[in-house]
Amino acid sequence: MTTTVSLLVLGDSPAFADATGPQLPDAPHLYPNVAARHLSEQLGADVEGTVVAQPGATVREALRAATKDRHVQFDLLAHADAVVVGVGSFDHAPAGVPPSVQAVVPYLRPAGLRRQVRTGLHRAYPLLVTLRRGRGARTPPREFQRLYGELLDQVRSITWGRAAGAALGPTSHRSDYYAHRHPGHARAEARQLAQARAHGFAPVPVWSRVADHLDDLNDDGIHWPAAVHAAVGSDVATALLPQLTGEAPTTGLPAAYREDLEAYETAAAGDED
Repeated sequence: MTTTVSLLVLGDSPAFADATGPQLPDAPHLYPNVAARHLSEQLGADVEGTVVAQPGATVREALRAATKDRHVQFDLLAHADAVVVGVGSFDHAPAGVPPSVQAVVPYLRPAGLRRQVRTGLHRAYPLLVTLRRGRGARTPPREFQRLYGELLDQVRSITWGRAAGAALGPTSHRSDYYAHRHPGHARAEARQLAQARAHGFAPVPVWSRVADHLDDLNDDGIHWPAAVHAAVGSDVATALLPQLTGEAPTTGLPAAYREDLEAYETAAAGDED
């Protein structure tokens, strides 16, 4: 065990926001910092946490960061002792305005038109969710499964399978924006956590922790109070600790990478002979 343990969180806004809004990275009550503190106490080592996250991040943004951002890949992931994948919540949120339409808005000119369109789409979103009775997700399930699998395997490959891994399940909401509907959440949560487990990541459900504090959520009906951060951070540490101490296996290499590595090692051994 190194004297400093590196903990990387690939997440979305719950990784840096609480019931009052976005917080500074070192805010002690945020779940990444709670997890780091618990691990430090249990391991008797310094735990250095880093969060890569943005508001409304989906699995697509996380995958892009893990495969295209050189800093994330080689300065953070490659040296991480533990990785928490905390995306999926916005992918599973009820579909209203299609993401492809929302993606065009920042490019509209002039600024007045852009503001009008953004305001109109924001107002239309809950109406469209209501029209669809909350059915459908921002990211279709099969597309999410494909992208999420690629993200988990990218984490495993860049860390050579030696890093401890935990994956948060998706949170839900009590939000006007989503018309207070989310009938597909339980099914999406079960699928995502099962996929994470199959890829070698310890699954960490979060909505069960949030459900007891619905009256304390942010005004947006999404972001968590400190009590939820404390519970989730503790759960994350509990999931990672056995892997960091060697009592449980780490994420391991994806099958394709493992086969390539074995072939390389066999060839290298032949060259030595």
